[in-house]
Amino acid sequence: MTLLILGLALFTLGHLGTTVFASQRATLAARTDENICRLMALGVLMGSIYLMVQGWRAADTTVLWTTPDWARAVVVALMLPTLMLYFGGAPGSAIKSRIRHPQFTAVKIWALLHLFVNGDTRSLVLFGGILVWVVLMLVLINKRDGKPPLPAPSASSVKALAAFPIGLVVWIILLGAHQWLFGVNPLA
Repeated sequence: MTLLILGLALFTLGHLGTTVFASQRATLAARTDENICRLMALGVLMGSIYLMVQGWRAADTTVLWTTPDWARAVVVALMLPTLMLYFGGAPGSAIKSRIRHPQFTAVKIWALLHLFVNGDTRSLVLFGGILVWVVLMLVLINKRDGKPPLPAPSASSVKALAAFPIGLVVWIILLGAHQWLFGVNPLA
């Protein structure tokens, strides 16, 4: 469980560069290069995801709750619109004109869906930790930026429509690769 918690902590710290550590990040970017800062942040985030996946796989776990047999099928189906919502967060998208933080909203839904069908301690730590991270980021972003009004509803429906095929392709890829990537077959 240590690797899993370390990965979650690193993931959270890596994302705080735009909020809590914004001035330190700006100083580092001024001393080096913005692209180097982005590469360092990407390295931290990729490393944190690796630690979370490996930590989840290696962690001893205890079952806390079970879900009905139909639950996995429902979660698999609901992940399609969740991914479409995630990819619909492009600036100027009609989705973003109706939902303030579509990507964070999608990650919240993803975490809740995974908590629903994974009722064990390691999943509670992983998906619950991601859910706490999303809420923390939303609080920090709203504190930093205030709650600006949503953009005008005349935003681009083309950008919103692009989220549908992208979400579908990613959904299909994740269904096929989920067992290989995470050690769990969502269709089983």
